[in-house]
Amino acid sequence: MFGACSPSDVTSVSPTSSTVTALPDPTTTRPTTTTAAPASTTTSTPTTTTTTLPPLVIAFAGDTSFTHGSETRDPLGDVTDWLSDPDLMFVNLETVIAEPSVGVEVDNTFTFKSPPVSIDLLNAAGIDAVQIGNNHILDWGPDGVVRTVELLDEGGIAHAGAGVDIEAAYAPAFIEVKGWRVGFVSFSRIPCHFAASGKNTRPQVAWACDPFIRDTIQAVKDASADSDFVIVMVHWGIERNNCPEPYQRELARAWAQFGADLIIGGHPHVLQGVEQVEGSWLVNSTGNFAFPSARGPSSYSAIYEFTVTQADVTLKVKPVRIVAGRPKPANESDSAKILADLDQWSFGYDFDADGAAVLSDEPSVCGDPVS
Repeated sequence: MFGACSPSDVTSVSPTSSTVTALPDPTTTRPTTTTAAPASTTTSTPTTTTTTLPPLVIAFAGDTSFTHGSETRDPLGDVTDWLSDPDLMFVNLETVIAEPSVGVEVDNTFTFKSPPVSIDLLNAAGIDAVQIGNNHILDWGPDGVVRTVELLDEGGIAHAGAGVDIEAAYAPAFIEVKGWRVGFVSFSRIPCHFAASGKNTRPQVAWACDPFIRDTIQAVKDASADSDFVIVMVHWGIERNNCPEPYQRELARAWAQFGADLIIGGHPHVLQGVEQVEGSWLVNSTGNFAFPSARGPSSYSAIYEFTVTQADVTLKVKPVRIVAGRPKPANESDSAKILADLDQWSFGYDFDADGAAVLSDEPSVCGDPVS
């Protein structure tokens, strides 16, 4: 269920509720509440076309930051080939990027600020786009958000999920590559305690808390109306839990019904399984990636590589092991463990020895999917 138009190169808080209330009906319309210009746009005007588009490879990796001096240790050097091979490479940028003098640090247990050289590290590794809709983009207040966006724009790295105001936060980014036009949005459901009143008092982030779900759906609709293929990246779930919360599937279903072709989750710092929801792929959590505090179970990760054609979308996983904050291709035994774990946590899919996702009747240890 691809989009509708035409794209060339390019401290943590658990959710306040486990279910989503009052999801909109995809057969109804709603007034547009966020009608900003895209956060990152091309100058071309898309037109409907019947041209056959070539296969497109889009890959995703998990939480990435360059703190605690990791920027001096070539943090992405061991996986640069894997990151630069896909046509589009996305990561969750779990950090503010700014100079030391920018912003005021918030009073949280963990705050992350990476130096401006992080932009060079991302570019050198072949990362094309980043999710900034997450629970750490406000670690240095609105000024930190503004500077992060400025530096990403200067570096030519597409981004979605946060901005100077609510319109910029929810606005899709559009990326053109190999004739495809890809729409990209990102949201955070962590934290949501501030949203109990129903008022968005933190308008610099595209929140997926219950009061703002309609805004996320409008963002997906805006992306779908102006692209061939729509990606949603979302911050959700419970830290260090390998099984998804029921609301993850509920939200994924709504976004898929309104045009999302891939839904890619993160925040738990560990991997969760994959599944299909309403004909769209759902990766519940990509875990950690270039993340200095990754150790033990959170040091096992993967790159999720999708091959997109106009007929279908297939998935292959490349297992990764994180050592001292540096992701590396996993060795044979670690690869086998990662793929076996994903088999257990996924719904309706297993992974063969090469990491390809294949249909499976084996039940998930995470229980039956909620219909």
